[in-house]
Amino acid sequence: MTERIASENLMEFFRDRVREAFQDLKLAPPEGVEFYLVNLLKDYHKAEELFTLTEEGMRQEPLALILGDALQADPHTRIRLFKKIGDLSLFTAGFFPASLQRQLVDVDYYVRMGGGAYETLSQLLARERAFEEIYTELASRFIAYVDVLSEVSEKSAMVTDLDLLRLYETWLRTGSERAKQRLSEEGILAVPGISVKLQ
Repeated sequence: MTERIASENLMEFFRDRVREAFQDLKLAPPEGVEFYLVNLLKDYHKAEELFTLTEEGMRQEPLALILGDALQADPHTRIRLFKKIGDLSLFTAGFFPASLQRQLVDVDYYVRMGGGAYETLSQLLARERAFEEIYTELASRFIAYVDVLSEVSEKSAMVTDLDLLRLYETWLRTGSERAKQRLSEEGILAVPGISVKLQ
């Protein structure tokens, strides 16, 4: 998978996958939504882009904390943080839904947070017609776009990122030599003391 993406232009790779997903799901989104999703995939194509380094290791920042920061932020920062909430919610719900089954919050939480964040963005950017239309579309059909990302994930075999995260968690918890060997085969060095968790 990594070699395949590295050998192709990342934008073209994701554009093709998003267009295939639109066709498979019979979606005809407004202009700009395809470009937005392709950029989202490009930005988050590496798992480490989803996480923040903390004292306890790499963790995904809780959406509720980002929301709290957004509500107290200046207008420019507020827009950036609501975008982060929407994008993280969409990407996590589309690419990692199985991981949410093990958490205190489920996919419905991500759908509500993401849809709400995009709705707020559409209101904050009401004077900028193109952005307002994109965020209104993402808010009103959030689950449809979760399905698009799920389709991209499955067809691109990108579910392996989740498998590797689970394998890494297994190695951290158990010290399994098999898990360590599998990680090594995938080019991942197992380092004690670095924990990776999906919220």
